[in-house]
Amino acid sequence: MSQQIIITQKQLNIISGLLKEEESISPNIRAYSFDWDDNIINMPTTIKMLKKTDSGWEKVDIGTSEFSRVRDDENYDLDEGAFDNFISEESFLNDLQLALNNSSFAPSFEKFKEALIYANPISIITARGHNPEVLRKGMDLVISHTFNEDELSKMIDNIQQEIPELEGETPEIILKTYLDSNEYHPVTSASFAHKFGLEAGSAANPEENKKIALRDYVTKIVTKAKEMVNTNYSKLSIGFSDDDLGNVNAIIPFIEEVLQAEFPEVDFVVYDTSDGGMNKIVLKQMN
Repeated sequence: MSQQIIITQKQLNIISGLLKEEESISPNIRAYSFDWDDNIINMPTTIKMLKKTDSGWEKVDIGTSEFSRVRDDENYDLDEGAFDNFISEESFLNDLQLALNNSSFAPSFEKFKEALIYANPISIITARGHNPEVLRKGMDLVISHTFNEDELSKMIDNIQQEIPELEGETPEIILKTYLDSNEYHPVTSASFAHKFGLEAGSAANPEENKKIALRDYVTKIVTKAKEMVNTNYSKLSIGFSDDDLGNVNAIIPFIEEVLQAEFPEVDFVVYDTSDGGMNKIVLKQMN
């Protein structure tokens, strides 16, 4: 004769609570894509341009913030070697060092730093033309100048939680493994054009290449998310942060019309920092 098992209401409530608790710990995955200049750091790098005056065209050096406003102005034109400073590794590292020494942080810096501390996947999508390795070196420079010991320790711990196979490795290897795993897309570089089978990009109009870079990054994050948690994540959100209003206005419809259709499980967030603050625009998933 089988024994009847009686579950009291109290026990049922406990079981129900445990099930809800288990459901609540389904991972939320957050990933971010950051533009570099005037979004993370206010870099002193300049663009060589020509400005129309009453006496003719004059050579002027334009900062990136001003360039975003005048690049379509008929009174300005690109000079020869206009973006040389955005290709040179020496120029990038020197300018970054100067910006860090002056604490020239841009609106998304704190979000960028938070993403690093929590070991979120990130990408750098910038109109610069350096090799990706140059941007990767910049990450080391930023961390070494802006992270205190507690922040660095928390970051190392979070990386180990995200990449358990790093247990027992030195902090240097743990940090390097995480930073190397992120994506670095200087979208007007020769390496970017070669990677995606494009003609050499124009730094004057980076919007299309930024779309290509963002789609590539989202594809990789969605694939990794499914592999990491066996498709069982409760929420996947990807943020895109840029200070150039032209890029923001190009990316929003691209997300709405292309990426949301291709990746309906993803919540997209755009951080518009064009006015010197941070305007958060949430583009909810479709399903």
